[in-house]
Amino acid sequence: MKLGRVLFGVICLCLAAVLPACGEDPVQEDILTYMDELEPLITLEEQIVYEFESVTGVNSVDDWTTYIHIEDVVIPLYLDFIDRLEEITPATREVRDIHEIYIEGSNLQYNAFLKILSAIEYGSYDMIGESNQMLAEARALMRNYVSEFGHLADEHGVEFE
Repeated sequence: MKLGRVLFGVICLCLAAVLPACGEDPVQEDILTYMDELEPLITLEEQIVYEFESVTGVNSVDDWTTYIHIEDVVIPLYLDFIDRLEEITPATREVRDIHEIYIEGSNLQYNAFLKILSAIEYGSYDMIGESNQMLAEARALMRNYVSEFGHLADEHGVEFE
């Protein structure tokens, strides 16, 4: 359940300096605007990943500690993140379609967090397996998002350093 690696790609992509090509291109302008709107969420996403990883995997102390931390810290932060992510409304269909991939992956990850809580509550190894599968699917969506966004940026002359 290593969320950091996938999200690290998104974070690096979003924090990169943007060098636009010359000319008027509404998609290019929308990409740049989108990056500006997304940037404040990067720190929040990093915090969420840190908080989640602080009580899971090798950092897990016990089920109860994990449950309480996810319920009291991770879930509220992630709800705020998703709300703010969904407030972003790109102007062009191209950017909007890619942004929807990010929203879909984030919602799936959120539901995986909820499933983890249920798994701990019921002591269900099957539910842990289901939540791990959901997290894997969310990571795949995030990789797709990064890839599609990179392709769109390239097509419209936006370079990332």
